Amino acid sequence: MKNTKKIFALLLIAGVLSSGAFAAKKAKTQKVKVGVCGANNDQWKAVQYVLDKENSGIKIELVEFSAYNLPNEALNSGDIDLNAFQHKAYLNNDAGKNGYDLTVIGDTLIAPLTLYSKKYKSIDEIKKAAGTNGSKAVKAGALKFAIPSDGTNLSRGIKLLEAAGLIKVDPAAGYTPELKDITEFVYNVEVVPQTANTLPQTLNDYAGATINGTYAIPTGLIPSKDGLIIEKQSESGDNPYVNIIVARTKDKDNDVYKKIVKAYQSQVVAEYILSRFEESFFPSFAYKTVSADKAAETVKAVDKAIKW
Repeated sequence: MKNTKKIFALLLIAGVLSSGAFAAKKAKTQKVKVGVCGANNDQWKAVQYVLDKENSGIKIELVEFSAYNLPNEALNSGDIDLNAFQHKAYLNNDAGKNGYDLTVIGDTLIAPLTLYSKKYKSIDEIKKAAGTNGSKAVKAGALKFAIPSDGTNLSRGIKLLEAAGLIKVDPAAGYTPELKDITEFVYNVEVVPQTANTLPQTLNDYAGATINGTYAIPTGLIPSKDGLIIEKQSESGDNPYVNIIVARTKDKDNDVYKKIVKAYQSQVVAEYILSRFEESFFPSFAYKTVSADKAAETVKAVDKAIKW
């Protein structure tokens, strides 16, 4: 009987210790709320996949917002821990306008603009068809090129046409030129702003159009196959149209947040982005080029392991 009591007591103690260890283990799990916008956020499943493989104890909770003006406000007020929905140009404008004390802690991806044309197969063909201009004024018979009409994307469209050699832009305008900053139409072209989501449907009406992958891909336009020139992706950190992970400035050195950035900027996440979004987005961090089959296998592995 005494032995039975001793055994029971030992089992009870072991149970308490085991329960305590389990509770301690659970206590190490840290939930991090990340504010996002829109539907294209599946890459965060890959981030969670990497974090789980590392036994980090970090659990990502995506908090979806219906409008772009909300996630920075929520982050600044402490309602969420991080956000990842905007590029640097948007953050600089929004934070400056509203006095938010927020800091970029990592680059994520870029949704590049691409110049498409249904009428011409190359930039050289366009130049030949347009003929030279050499002045600041649009001349009769100019080939028309549509660009997005909204703020920063209008600037990106202008910069892409400049990169194609069709126009020249005042260097003082930097990454954010407006139509008035076009200093020369090198070739006889005209730049026409138009609502971004209508550009794929009206492409036949123009000599070409600069279209974001979000709108191009669903209509069957693939940058690497159909694009004449793709907006340059930069890893140098100076491209204001690279999307970012943002934290409150006081939390910019938080070790947990650093682990999340490291997980995001991993080969697994790069492969997931490239395959899952079919060139709508590209990683804006260093990664190794792999075959489409290899990237597709990564997507399958992530989607099987992470059920959101």
